[in-house]
Amino acid sequence: MSARIRIFVVDDEEDLTDLLHYQLGKAGFEVKFSNNPFEALGKARDFMPELIILDVMMPDLDGLQLLRMIRVDNLLQKVPVIMLTAKSGVEHRIKGLEQGADDYLGKPFDIQELTLRINSILKRVAEKSEDTSSRILSGNLMLDQDNHSISISGEKIDFTLTEFNLLHYFLKRKGRVQTRDNLLLGVWKFDTDVETRTVDVHIRRVRKKIENSGLEIETIRGVGYRLTENSS
Repeated sequence: MSARIRIFVVDDEEDLTDLLHYQLGKAGFEVKFSNNPFEALGKARDFMPELIILDVMMPDLDGLQLLRMIRVDNLLQKVPVIMLTAKSGVEHRIKGLEQGADDYLGKPFDIQELTLRINSILKRVAEKSEDTSSRILSGNLMLDQDNHSISISGEKIDFTLTEFNLLHYFLKRKGRVQTRDNLLLGVWKFDTDVETRTVDVHIRRVRKKIENSGLEIETIRGVGYRLTENSS
């Protein structure tokens, strides 16, 4: 018998964690939970879940603060996270997603929808882990990490080291919004000499170089940027 997928739930409402423990357990998952956000990180590290369900509205230490801690934890930083919240505003969803959440579900929610979202994320993670190739193919573009080269429709395009790293960062997170702070941390490692304006300049250069690739870097006003495939 294969091991069950481990899911860790953090919510200060005991009724909800009891419900999810029962329902997700019935769906075949191994579930552990914490009602105390201050103990959650330690318990999650001991359990090593394959997915975390995290409530936003908790006293003293809220879910967004805990999410930031998860994303810098060396054991948990790559674990997908689904946020739960009673706040339905778009700005709250954007805030959670830009800080590293993989999905967002409003309360009250349907357990079947939550289960579908869990399975969708786990499938995406499994497909990504199966791809051990150094090459990333998207649209008409191929990025080869070993050769540090980028080609569009078979033609090699010159990229500076920073432009290469920036495009690679976007390709690994295609479809997800990246704030300037995300990009400064992920590409420039928060170099003190780098200004946010530098991000915009490099975005423009990369946009021009990939204009025939079938990909585009969209500006999400007031938030950041997102790499998508052209619909046309």
